[in-house]
Amino acid sequence: MHYYKFNISKWHLSTSHLTLEEEAVYFRLINFYYDTELPIPLETQSVIRRLRLGSQIKTVELILNEFFEFVDGSWHHARCDEEIYEYQKKAEKN
Repeated sequence: MHYYKFNISKWHLSTSHLTLEEEAVYFRLINFYYDTELPIPLETQSVIRRLRLGSQIKTVELILNEFFEFVDGSWHHARCDEEIYEYQKKAEKN
């Protein structure tokens, strides 16, 4: 999935308490999630390396704990899961 709708006001409401670095980490994690159409794995080292977040490991952990839910061995994001499901359903139909 290489495209998703971005609701600016919703994003602002849910991230206004974050620092600029925290928001950037969250944004990169969300983009990774949509790009791969997969949840963030428990072993986040490969994701951290791919997203060039090596100096932000504590921030990654903070964002995962705040915005993601750990289910069945990986970090899920409810909105991403919904969007990906709808995208895949539409793609299959097409």
